[in-house]
Amino acid sequence: MGGKMHLALYRSERPERFNEIIGQKHIVRILQHQLETDNVSQAYLFTGTRGTGKTTTARILAKALNCTGNPADGQLPCGECENCKAIKEGRFLDVIEMDAASNNGVDDIRDLIDRVNYPPMVGRYKVYIIDEVHMLSTSAENAFLKTLEEPPAHVIFILATTNPEKVRETIRSRCMRLDFRRVSEDDLIEGMERICRRKQVNITRDALALVAQKADGSVRDGLSILEQCISGGDALVDLETVEDYLGSAGMDFYLGLTQNVIEHNMAEALKRVGDALRTGCDAKQIFSDWLEHYRNLMVVRYVDDAKRLINASEENIGRMRLQASQMDADSLEVSIRLLSEYINLARSSTQPRILLETAALHLMNGKAVPSSKVAEMLQLAKAELKKVPLVPTVQASSPEQTMAAEPKEAAEPAVPVSEASVPTAAVPETSDAAETSFYEDGFDPEAVWDQIVDIVAQDAGASFRIMVGSTSRIESYRNGELSILVKANKIDLANDSKAEIQAAARQILGEHAVVTLRSDDGKGAPTGTAPARDVKPVTALKPSNPPAAEPSRPIPEVPAYPAEPEFGIGDEGVDEIVPSDYNMMGGVDYPTRMEQKDDIVTEIAEEAGILFGTSVEIID
Repeated sequence: MGGKMHLALYRSERPERFNEIIGQKHIVRILQHQLETDNVSQAYLFTGTRGTGKTTTARILAKALNCTGNPADGQLPCGECENCKAIKEGRFLDVIEMDAASNNGVDDIRDLIDRVNYPPMVGRYKVYIIDEVHMLSTSAENAFLKTLEEPPAHVIFILATTNPEKVRETIRSRCMRLDFRRVSEDDLIEGMERICRRKQVNITRDALALVAQKADGSVRDGLSILEQCISGGDALVDLETVEDYLGSAGMDFYLGLTQNVIEHNMAEALKRVGDALRTGCDAKQIFSDWLEHYRNLMVVRYVDDAKRLINASEENIGRMRLQASQMDADSLEVSIRLLSEYINLARSSTQPRILLETAALHLMNGKAVPSSKVAEMLQLAKAELKKVPLVPTVQASSPEQTMAAEPKEAAEPAVPVSEASVPTAAVPETSDAAETSFYEDGFDPEAVWDQIVDIVAQDAGASFRIMVGSTSRIESYRNGELSILVKANKIDLANDSKAEIQAAARQILGEHAVVTLRSDDGKGAPTGTAPARDVKPVTALKPSNPPAAEPSRPIPEVPAYPAEPEFGIGDEGVDEIVPSDYNMMGGVDYPTRMEQKDDIVTEIAEEAGILFGTSVEIID
């Protein structure tokens, strides 16, 4: 089938002039004033969450700087001249767009710097739009600094990023920073109404309001949802149609489920949840919408004119007001907190339905889940899903207490703990009070750390799990401060992801949590630190070669091996788990280095065990 390629709605309806931009009025006002007074900055830094118009605004600014038209309203760009059309179609030679996520090396920046000194070929200015600038490497940023500070008069840089905190301060200070805000729901509805009229789509305002709510301030997300809803060819796109496409249950569902909770009717609540999931509703979406419903109940209870704050008809607002009258303030507050904590659990769960049903039960009991119990609940859920018994937490005790224990008490744990898995040396001779001083009551450091690693690895990838997650542990957690002990040669990698670790910790432990990363020098835990995590025993058969004879000449100085072996690619294309300098020490008499060889073999076995998640045995 031939014809013109279909463009997504957010591309085909991309604004071409400043007055077409949805929201961001404060930024439009600044840029238009600079254009009118011919006082344009040499470099801009556009920051903001995804889909808020950073790249679109950068292109419109590039058009305005090179526009040759004379619009009737006097506002540049005109959108009709040859330069404006060429920029729109991506064929204007003096507007260069660069994706720093895939062109982040120093060679890419040096190539850009070499071309900067050439004057514009067609337009008045050469405009460089660098997207995701926070992805530039350190060497690329250093190479870029001088040109960014003193660019030629005919060059303007527009940098865009979703993570301004990751951009170096030296770059931020050289740019005029403009922060793009999340677009309000009213602005989104107005913009989508304009698009629907232009495309002759019949859609209700309630449906647009739901789309705007789900967009969460992102114009691109909103237009993507809108395109999904209008692509079905429905004669009328109403609220029910949008809910069907989004996999969301309707108002009747949440009113009914909440009424089941109020009446403590668990059987009907389970049936209602099951019916909704069978029709295609998403359990995580139900969690989010149910929390929104409880928020609406709180609003209608205390606000007379709730229509301004709630996307609902007058009839449904009346039904919510009636339901809210059956609940007191404490019940609403506890229910909102409980659902918020269950939503955090559901983000990393493979069985959100079970959590949804359990949340209904807890709402009926009227007891919220303390933040200290969240990790324990997740550990129990994981153990149930894997169908394996959960090892109970063994509190450290002194040898005298262990010997004095009766046989009946020693037989109570469901899973026996062998002497091999818990060495005697690993049990500190401390009192119960000293043991509990490292963690708050009910805190499971291993479960919390595993959950933090799972969340961070979703964005950072498996390398974070292998290099940092498997070699670090939680040292202590008291009064909201979470101390994490990281291997000395992994501390830089951990610091690169500290913001993500902090966000994950607050997601699990609450907004009060503060993360501290501490380097482990490899000499053992200092006095007063928490006991180390259990590590699987690794069996390594060391070579039984006899010690080398005393050499007749002085032994050359041998460089120390790194604390962690580096992973490289061998000659045959197979991963080698060996120190990178193992075969690169010229002039070394290897038979005289047997004292170090034993340590190297053990080190290789440990690293291979971490990489493959099992015990590794090395046979000479």
